Amino acid sequence: MDIVAIDISGRHSVKGRYKMVCAVLSARVSPNFIEKVHSVRLMPRIAEALDLNVIADLISDACLCLPGTIVAEQGDLYNLEVWRAQSILGRDFKYPETIAERTAIELAHHISLAGRRLIVEPGDE
Repeated sequence: MDIVAIDISGRHSVKGRYKMVCAVLSARVSPNFIEKVHSVRLMPRIAEALDLNVIADLISDACLCLPGTIVAEQGDLYNLEVWRAQSILGRDFKYPETIAERTAIELAHHISLAGRRLIVEPGDE
């Protein structure tokens, strides 16, 4: 099964702005293992305000042209029901259910955190 695991780092205000990075991991997974990583993307975004529209746009932009079901932690989409998240994103979406999906999200988390550290100025936090 092809999935697109995402994670967003930086969803807290730093000097009145949100310096976020969305990491996307496109992969083929079996129930227990990541079989193949197709690609990894980092999408930075600086926003003055944070709401569902900003997050949905960031996720949509980051996942553009990548095949598979988007998989994300519930908190990344404000704990929306799956059908509502699918409606907003306009494509298949689910919360992690298998070990491989959770592992892919964990990998995306490490990537997004490292990417965010590259764009944050020393002393900002």
